[in-house]
Amino acid sequence: MFYIANVSPRSTGKTTNTTWMCHALHERGRKVIGYDADDSRQFSRWHAASGYPFPVQQAATEAFHVTVPQLVPAGYENGVGVIDVGHLEDHKAIGWSVLRAADLAIINIPPSMNEVERMEELPMQGFIQEVASLRADSRPPATWVLLCKAPNGINETSQVRGYLQDEGYNVFTTVVPAVVKYMRTHEGADVQAKGSVFDELATEMEERGLLP
Repeated sequence: MFYIANVSPRSTGKTTNTTWMCHALHERGRKVIGYDADDSRQFSRWHAASGYPFPVQQAATEAFHVTVPQLVPAGYENGVGVIDVGHLEDHKAIGWSVLRAADLAIINIPPSMNEVERMEELPMQGFIQEVASLRADSRPPATWVLLCKAPNGINETSQVRGYLQDEGYNVFTTVVPAVVKYMRTHEGADVQAKGSVFDELATEMEERGLLP
């Protein structure tokens, strides 16, 4: 199982992004499992109400790296697990455990310098580097930033991208806009990823060699 961890310092639309990412990968023929590593269990509730075409498992545990890989269902060994992680400011232990198992960490933040300040206050880079010493290869997971909930016509998006790149972060070219299509994802909402920005994101991840 290849694990993608959606993380952020605080709530930034990770459940929405995780849901759409799972659908985009599933629609491309990949075996997908969603993991709800957030005590709010929002992802699990959305799944239960909507009947997603992939399983979602509750996994808000500080032992994620120990228990979850041992419970991968038969037939999913070469699949992709997409993890909705509770915000790291208040759920550090769960976040550390998830990142010990993750192959790819995606930092989800709106393109605002206020959000960048929250990353630096955590601090995000230090958080991920501390996890490296606990991983089998002593290296941090591949880490990329996904700019999301981006208002249209705001120059700050390019400014934030440039700042983060100067700080050493990898930043996806794909940006998730603040539009109704994504902001109204909820229990029972119909999600069709084909043609969406998350379809574009899946293409970018594949082209960058970030997926198995």
